[in-house]
Amino acid sequence: MQQTMTRQQLHDWLVATAGLVPEPAVNSVSRTYFYKTVEWHPARSSRVLRVLFGADGQPNRIQLCASSDNNNAVLIAGPFTVQGLGARVAQEVERVRERLGACSGG
Repeated sequence: MQQTMTRQQLHDWLVATAGLVPEPAVNSVSRTYFYKTVEWHPARSSRVLRVLFGADGQPNRIQLCASSDNNNAVLIAGPFTVQGLGARVAQEVERVRERLGACSGG
């Protein structure tokens, strides 16, 4: 069984291994991660996921931004492991890539 990731371990994995770009602002509630660049505009959004922190400051839930829409948030609950997140993060990145490709006509 793999060890549950702490906030810092999860951040390091999302950036170094998954290749995501964190939003520059850090707050105690959540942190959003993007594909390649930080783009918030709805038509060009590169948001992949948003890590939501519990009262203890550790990762509690992750919102899958590409799978969510205005009416429904797709959330996965902790604890989080590399084994459990690898495929989910890859699927979200692919959804963002497909949507951005469709938006740019490529």
